[in-house]
Amino acid sequence: MIKNKRNLKFWYLFISPFFIILIGYSTATVFNHFIGGWAWIPLAIIYWTFLGISIWNFKGDKKLGAWFIKSKKAPFWITISMLIGIFPLTILLTSYHLFNSIWLIVFWLLFAFINPWFEEYYWRGILLDNLLTKFPKWFAILYSTLLFVISHPLMWGVFSYASKSYHLYLYLSVTSIVWAITYLKTKSLRYIILSHFIVDIGNLTVLTFLNIYVPPTMS
Repeated sequence: MIKNKRNLKFWYLFISPFFIILIGYSTATVFNHFIGGWAWIPLAIIYWTFLGISIWNFKGDKKLGAWFIKSKKAPFWITISMLIGIFPLTILLTSYHLFNSIWLIVFWLLFAFINPWFEEYYWRGILLDNLLTKFPKWFAILYSTLLFVISHPLMWGVFSYASKSYHLYLYLSVTSIVWAITYLKTKSLRYIILSHFIVDIGNLTVLTFLNIYVPPTMS
């Protein structure tokens, strides 16, 4: 009986990305109709809420702090993760003048501080850990990466031009794979969350949601 419940719980987690993406898409679509790009706020709240629920429900007996322990030594992959995080800072350096409101700066920083925790605990923590109990590493990484990448155009892409860029898909695919491997090598999300934070700072998040910043290739 206990084994059957655990097995059922695993498959609930396995399909949870599809449910989360569907809820996110629905939220973005409805609110985009009324408030346009500002739909990113209710979307973020709903998205983080369901990620949080999933993290809490599927973490089992493992404490949340266990994912943030001191990293095992993997200097090569940690370095690659940090370099990937730094890459989008070129966007910030060339487009910082677009922040013409203090509120844009506040929202941008809040998103960058909050989002990496929820996404990494779910996509590279809970989901990846559980996939590895039944599937080989290559499948676990590919599955979590594919759905992580798809979530961006299907949720944020409802109102954001930048979130539908093929350049973004390529970058997210490489980044997600590197973060997943780094997590498996270090057994910690510490450097991955830091790298994700830098990415969200560099790619201007809120400005792309509001289409204040549109990649040159799409303008």
